[in-house]
Amino acid sequence: MATEQTEAPRRRVGTVGLTFVAIGGVVGSGVLFAPLFAAQQAGPAAILAWPIAGVMLVAVALVFAEVAAMLPVVGGLGRLPTFSHGPGVGIAIGWVAWVGYVTAAPIETQAMLEYVSNERAFDWLFVASASADGESALSLPGILAATVVLAGFTALNAFGVALFTRINTPLTWLKLLIPVVISVALLTKFSTAPIRETGFAPEGVSGVLAAITTGGVVFAFLGFRHALDLAGEAARPQRTIPVALVGGILVCAALFTVLQLAYVGAVDPVDLDHGWAGLGHGGANGPLAGLLAGLGMATLAKLVVADAVLGPFGAGLVSTASTGRLAVAVSENGLFPRSVMVLSRHGVPMRAMLLNLAVGLVLLVAFRDGWSELLAFNSGAIVLSMCLGPVTVVALRRQVPARARPFRLPAVGLVARAAFVVVSLIVYWTGWETMAKLTIPIAVGAVLLVWRVARQPGLRRSLAIDSVVWLGPYYAGLLVLTFAGRFGGGREWLPVGVDSLLVTLFALAMFEWAVRSALPAEAAAAAVAEVPEVRGDAIGPTLPPSPAPGV
Repeated sequence: MATEQTEAPRRRVGTVGLTFVAIGGVVGSGVLFAPLFAAQQAGPAAILAWPIAGVMLVAVALVFAEVAAMLPVVGGLGRLPTFSHGPGVGIAIGWVAWVGYVTAAPIETQAMLEYVSNERAFDWLFVASASADGESALSLPGILAATVVLAGFTALNAFGVALFTRINTPLTWLKLLIPVVISVALLTKFSTAPIRETGFAPEGVSGVLAAITTGGVVFAFLGFRHALDLAGEAARPQRTIPVALVGGILVCAALFTVLQLAYVGAVDPVDLDHGWAGLGHGGANGPLAGLLAGLGMATLAKLVVADAVLGPFGAGLVSTASTGRLAVAVSENGLFPRSVMVLSRHGVPMRAMLLNLAVGLVLLVAFRDGWSELLAFNSGAIVLSMCLGPVTVVALRRQVPARARPFRLPAVGLVARAAFVVVSLIVYWTGWETMAKLTIPIAVGAVLLVWRVARQPGLRRSLAIDSVVWLGPYYAGLLVLTFAGRFGGGREWLPVGVDSLLVTLFALAMFEWAVRSALPAEAAAAAVAEVPEVRGDAIGPTLPPSPAPGV
């Protein structure tokens, strides 16, 4: 029997469980390919990309931690902006986030099957001919196998979040252990010869920034968001949510940095005749397995193949869970039909997950020539959808200063502005080609919204259009900057350094507009009052509530 979605979901996920949701979302296909892709972009300087991206995203995670701990609702990324800016903003951000989220499980499935297919018994998963970049297309039997995997993710999530976390936690332990073992093994063969061959940063700062975006670094880290989407099911959210969000990023930053260092130091200088950009995939079983096999570590190379199944499988499982919750948020905001919100007797949004499964299958077929082309699109959409977190935390401080905040972020104005700049810079670094592609689903979302408003006129009155207007110039400005910039097919009109300064100044100006576009305090207070207050031991400094507008 199904029940309607409520604001009081079953809170069964503890601190360890939610932290491992964040880690499990990060340690997926990125652990298999990102060390190679990042090195191709930045050379040995790819080592810097992981801690830089980790610190940047910690700022983003911190602002979400305050709001999510105060308002632990299902599908947080799509729901939280509605409390400060109304359903219109929630619809826009929820749609962009969902467009990115729904690509995640197909990406993980493609990556998993690509590795597995290099075993002779599974070479039928892909067609024999390869594309220019070395990727092959899924065969018809491969598409059927991928369909079974995606359906399996949905089936395992069908029995509730408690079973999901019981499966995910031990799986994540294994996913962490294998990269650690691989890193230690590669470090025993570490040499500075590859670094001496090309220099530490052959592509300069631009290479490091490209590694963060198109090199797969941001894609890997964005898995932390899954903990945010399951925040509505967290026990003791005042402690569980901030620890999971920040802890998950820090653990994975350390893991990936060590793995990148080990990979760079183990590359044979002979393979660098065409520079790091010409570095191959490392043989049939991918970069890590190929490197290990070349070093005579055949057993560990087989372990990589095992991780090629466990890593993406676990990340796909987590993605399916959180994407279902986000679809509920999009429905709650009014874009999807309300029937999508219906929960099963296990408290699971099965209709939402079935919708996601159907869309995922379409994407799987549409992008069956290779999962890597979805990476930048996925990252760009999800990072863009995070722009409201920094705005919401400051707006709510002004709108509902007396609301209990179990986690209170110090220097919230400074951290929030820094986080908004981080989001804008990452979107800019994603590049023109990705932003141009992202414009298509954004336009589709606008058409869908118009259709929904035509069918439900009352929806138009609730959108709070004045709070939405700033999003248009913000997106248009980023689109122009990426067109004039030097990343992802941009025209390279903006010099290095000048481009980042312009993006920063633009972001700071838009932040002020966004905060001033928030709902009146009375409307925000009414929306917030619908969510029961979370009380308990506060995390962070206990400061007196202040309605001062200069937050």
